[in-house]
Amino acid sequence: MRRPRKPSPKRNDLANLTERAYRELEEMIATLALAPGTVVSEAALSKQLGIGRTPVREAMKRLARERLLQILPRRGCIVADSRPDEELNVIEARRPIEILVVRTAAIRANAEERQAFERIANAMASSLASEDFNGFARLDAEFNDLCLAACRNPIAASMMQLITTLNRRYWFMHHGRTLPAEGVEHHVEIARAIARGDAEAAAGAAGRLLDYIESWPRKVLAPVRFSQ
Repeated sequence: MRRPRKPSPKRNDLANLTERAYRELEEMIATLALAPGTVVSEAALSKQLGIGRTPVREAMKRLARERLLQILPRRGCIVADSRPDEELNVIEARRPIEILVVRTAAIRANAEERQAFERIANAMASSLASEDFNGFARLDAEFNDLCLAACRNPIAASMMQLITTLNRRYWFMHHGRTLPAEGVEHHVEIARAIARGDAEAAAGAAGRLLDYIESWPRKVLAPVRFSQ
């Protein structure tokens, strides 16, 4: 019986570089360093990131599948627009998955993870008090990753990763680099509920956070609908 072949070092290097290119480009799109409508090329991004064209090309294909880039035949790619009506579709898909994730995280998190959720909650509250946007952004990324690990559901985690990027970008478009108290406080509520193992409280706080996020595109669309 043949043993399965191990991936070659060269293939591993390509996979690692592709993942790195994807993460860096995803961050640039989510934080508007690459704003909607920006035309990008494989060659320019390869030079900017200091990564070969093949991994950058693969990362761009993945971002296109995730609706963050639009491939233009013979013209490169354009960063996809983010419209209020599309954001409502994202939130509609996000709501049941996110509530599942926080509910199961509250039930399945181990002792070490619960301590980490409590630490994150306290640090988020401090970042709000000091208006430390960069600090909160780092904590939010850590919080999201911890939720996906603690829920012990890789399918839900995979689905949430795409949705989180789309919502992060809309957050930057709506709030810039400011910290709205209501949004931060809901994050703190969720983290503390998971830390103490209260699944219903975590789900309720997540629902309130999503209601708050959903209010942004609805406010933008309301005048348009009223005028019609």
